[in-house]
Amino acid sequence: MTKIIGITGSIGMGKSTISSMLLKIGIPVFDSDAEVGAVLNNNIKIINQIYKRWPRAIVINKDKKTVNKKLLGDIIFKTAKDKLFLESLIHPLVQKQRDLFIKLNKNKKLIDLDIPLLFETKAYKICDYVLIADASNSIQRNRVLKRSNMTKQKFQLIKKNQFSNKERKKLSPKSYLITTNYGKLFTFMLVLKILLKIYFAKKVENKT
Repeated sequence: MTKIIGITGSIGMGKSTISSMLLKIGIPVFDSDAEVGAVLNNNIKIINQIYKRWPRAIVINKDKKTVNKKLLGDIIFKTAKDKLFLESLIHPLVQKQRDLFIKLNKNKKLIDLDIPLLFETKAYKICDYVLIADASNSIQRNRVLKRSNMTKQKFQLIKKNQFSNKERKKLSPKSYLITTNYGKLFTFMLVLKILLKIYFAKKVENKT
């Protein structure tokens, strides 16, 4: 029976690095960020709804509308109402693709759901185990501020909208913190150790 592993972590904690490690050792990964990107790039209905609400977040070239993701991100992280509205458009579509991914991989021993808002969207409830990327405040800050189009203000707004690792651990007793402070090799060894524990553990019957 398939065991579902959720992977999450605040911005700059190393969540994507951990997911890439699982992918390299043959564990199927559902990348929710990639699904969101696909919706914003290709779903005409959603693009038109974004244009109707935030016309300045859309670039029009030869009658083709394209989402300016940086500008859209700047808009939604400033106002909770705007953020909730965009999530109400996109999350149902991503959840549909997530459920399809689980169905298509039902014969796998382990599968991974890489979801930054795993706890905020309550998706942790369908997971048997959760891996939480963790890093010191200084390392997280340095990583994030090196990203293009990132500012200190935007970083703080993003953090404000994400659960802390302490809150995540409290909600999910079957969760493991994985530090990414000490380089990829050290992180990979931690990941392998936890995966072995999960692989040989009995299937969790009652999810929270």
